[in-house]
Amino acid sequence: MTGLNPKTHIVAGDPITIGNRKLTPSVMITTVEGGHATAGALFRGARIRPISVVEQGPEGNRWHIIPNKTQDTLSVMAGVALGVAVLSSLIILVARLLQGLHANGTKE
Repeated sequence: MTGLNPKTHIVAGDPITIGNRKLTPSVMITTVEGGHATAGALFRGARIRPISVVEQGPEGNRWHIIPNKTQDTLSVMAGVALGVAVLSSLIILVARLLQGLHANGTKE
């Protein structure tokens, strides 16, 4: 089995005209393939995410970014999980050190 083969493309959609403005959406397409090269891919996956809209009007062009709230939320969750793991490890380490000091101090 070979490794994963990810590819990412940004594609502009068909412009939409509203009054004197033209809106052009764009999406990011990420595809992943994996498996045997001789037999074709064992699996394929694709993810399509809207990333922006370009607004063309009499005042000029404006680019509106579409935020990725899911990725932002997952990043915060991963950071909190890492913080909890580090804090838990420190608490366990301190507790073991205190147990060792307490055990050594009571022996006579």
